[in-house]
Amino acid sequence: MRAKTFTYRLKYITQLLLDMTPAQREQVKLNIQSIQPEITVGDIIQPIFDISPQCPHCHSLHFNKWGKSGSVQRYRCKECAKTFNIKTKTPLAKLHKCDLWLQYAECMELKLPLRQAAKICNINLKTAFLWRHRFLEAQSEQYKDKLSGIIEVDEFFLAYSEKGTKKLNGDRVARKRGGEVDKRKRGEQVAVLLSIDRSKHMIDGVLADDTASEISSHLEPYIVKDSILCSDGAWAYVSIAEETNCDHKRLISNENRVQDKIYHIQTVNGAVAHFKGWIDIKMRGVATKYLPHYLAWFRESYAGLNFQQMLVAAYR
Repeated sequence: MRAKTFTYRLKYITQLLLDMTPAQREQVKLNIQSIQPEITVGDIIQPIFDISPQCPHCHSLHFNKWGKSGSVQRYRCKECAKTFNIKTKTPLAKLHKCDLWLQYAECMELKLPLRQAAKICNINLKTAFLWRHRFLEAQSEQYKDKLSGIIEVDEFFLAYSEKGTKKLNGDRVARKRGGEVDKRKRGEQVAVLLSIDRSKHMIDGVLADDTASEISSHLEPYIVKDSILCSDGAWAYVSIAEETNCDHKRLISNENRVQDKIYHIQTVNGAVAHFKGWIDIKMRGVATKYLPHYLAWFRESYAGLNFQQMLVAAYR
């Protein structure tokens, strides 16, 4: 179709859609979806491999097709003679039943618990657990966004957890989920940093300790200079604002929680409350060692990442 013809028809179709009722537009959407061929995982990640095809073992550009394993194309390198497929040496390597990944990723998009996702996809609970953390592993390591404009930041605490561990480390005593934590005892709580700007860019991090140096190392590299930093009264943010040449709004007292009607930390506090509620209620707590994965999941959901983008991010 010629470009001029396409442009004319696009305007005509757009006007027709605007003249329809919401119910009629939804019917058009369903009809289009019904005639579209089903998207497979190969359709999503194969184009990424095709952009820069190379052997994952020796990075050679010379290889041939070498049969298929199920529906997945295999290749054989001419240099090292090793075989591989498009998943080799990626977080998706050696995972089977890839025809169910899209359905499982949709369950993750809805933030469904493991048992519910396993039931929907008809897979084992252990498989559901493995897929979840393989999908999230790369995302927890590959960010991060830059924060600019009005930036809100706060840190919060979660109880240290060894959920799923058969033998606790050291002399720790098992604690009933939801029970009280001795805040005076070192190691019973984990500090987490969360920062959001007004464009929905988010930075997070599990702090080794709630100190100024830890906060600075997780936050300062991602702040664009000359931004406006909104925080509570913690002194760590004073030095960060100075180092990044940011205007600093310290929101300490109840009377000073909002300045000039736009400077506040209510957005980040709301995100913290949402995250803690999701972890405590829907996920029934998570092991501290997997906390970066759940922060990545929350961050991508907050930014509106869909299930196909989640698979692409895991593949990369």
